[in-house]
Amino acid sequence: MDVRRLIKMVLASLDGELVDLTGARLDMDGIAPFHRAVYEATRTIPTGTTLTYGQVAAMAGAPRAARAVGHALGRNPFPLIVPCHRVLGAVGIGGFTADGGITTKRRLLALEGVTVQP
Repeated sequence: MDVRRLIKMVLASLDGELVDLTGARLDMDGIAPFHRAVYEATRTIPTGTTLTYGQVAAMAGAPRAARAVGHALGRNPFPLIVPCHRVLGAVGIGGFTADGGITTKRRLLALEGVTVQP
């Protein structure tokens, strides 16, 4: 996917349009293998759907590594393309390191039609 097209698609998603960013190629050179597995697993979460950190850990081949998934997603260099906002805690929304924190996470989820209880 061409970079200009990707930028337009990201902006459209921030305007509330449901777009599919899974076709974007990512340069994961220099990214640790576990983080790469977490990002690849997270990219499979469909728009409007959420998984828990534990579920992503299992998908990444490390079922007991929910906290490590949170750490990896906190360092996500590909926001929106690796939709870390779709990953929630087992008993709540979990964290979010982007500007605006959990408020931003809730907003991104709301754009996809997902409401998360406080």
